[in-house]
Amino acid sequence: MNKKAQGATIGFALLVVLFMIILVAFATIDPLKEALDNNRGTSSLNCPGTPGFNSTNYTSQTAFEKQVRRPTCFATGIYMFVFVGSILLAGVSWVYRNFRRVSPKR
Repeated sequence: MNKKAQGATIGFALLVVLFMIILVAFATIDPLKEALDNNRGTSSLNCPGTPGFNSTNYTSQTAFEKQVRRPTCFATGIYMFVFVGSILLAGVSWVYRNFRRVSPKR
């Protein structure tokens, strides 16, 4: 049996699965961004960069509102990058681990 060809075939199959995972991760970006912008643009958070942003209300926030709302805006702002990045990192590490397991020993 040709061990190198079998390892290459399994490696190619793993890369195809990784490609599908990447496609699904990138397909979730637009709906996730829209959902986050809807939540961040409400009058209760009023985050900058959203369609419903009110700059007058943003500048007149009290110290307590600044401590509560602005970190929440930051956390929800980077959530999409963290979510997609963790999917991509997990997919690449999964392919690497499984390919090392099935590849022939040299």
